[in-house]
Amino acid sequence: MNSSNKNNNKELYDISGSGWKSPSWNWGFANGTGHDCAMICRKRWGSKENRKALLDMLWSPKEVKDCNLLNIDEVDRMRDPPFEEVKLILGLTWQRGRWDGSDGGVKGYGEVLRNMAAAKRYETENEISNSILLVDDMKERFHLIASESALDEMQKLDCSVDGADVDGIRRKCAAWVLSEMNFVERGC
Repeated sequence: MNSSNKNNNKELYDISGSGWKSPSWNWGFANGTGHDCAMICRKRWGSKENRKALLDMLWSPKEVKDCNLLNIDEVDRMRDPPFEEVKLILGLTWQRGRWDGSDGGVKGYGEVLRNMAAAKRYETENEISNSILLVDDMKERFHLIASESALDEMQKLDCSVDGADVDGIRRKCAAWVLSEMNFVERGC
């Protein structure tokens, strides 16, 4: 099973009607394609070894030659996992964080999750803008959960640099957030 369709419909795990914009997604409920994808995701990333490997892939995304000449969807198709799956992992981790307090509390990552579930802020037709907004929103709250050294590393991620690998930056940003929320130990 593919982790995600490699086309622009943003479906995950080849499940028809999945994705944040789908009316069948039904985030936060025990029925719907969101729940179906969450079950697959939790199984795929169920071991500490797999979760550590995921963070390693996110921190060191595959080098894509001339990535600034390609659109972000083309770059995403060349890397694993697809960023839609990363967003699901973030969403599940932030949802867990609401219960165990690791999401940064008020104005923390629960707010980013609400924006993702509403499928407006990060789900427009412009994937570069969506990604920059998501990175900015993750960075803005990072101080609520992060160590000093992690904060320093997060500050180095800058989408505004000419020729920036925005896909690589969003992956690294996600890795820092997941790491500081103890994703390897706790899962999503």
